[in-house]
Amino acid sequence: MTLVIAAIVAAIILVFFNKQQANKVNNNMYVDDVQHLYLLTTAEYKIKALENQQYLAIDNELARLTANYRMGEIQLNELNNRLDYLLAEFKINATELAEAI
Repeated sequence: MTLVIAAIVAAIILVFFNKQQANKVNNNMYVDDVQHLYLLTTAEYKIKALENQQYLAIDNELARLTANYRMGEIQLNELNNRLDYLLAEFKINATELAEAI
């Protein structure tokens, strides 16, 4: 009888633990989606700030970067890094980035 009770308690603990693990996986998927949306939004703001400068060199580089991203040749993190580099190269500061919003 004690063995049956111990087995039932162990089964309940396993079911509870399994539900916790499933919730952790679902939460991580949500975090990944939010992080991806954040990266897309920041890339959009950076592109708008760069487009406001209207330099031919910036326009050509932006066209190349966005085309490469759309074709899947570069990842979103790489796109953001290259946009940061362009912002620094053309000395576009945070206030100009905020105005692009």
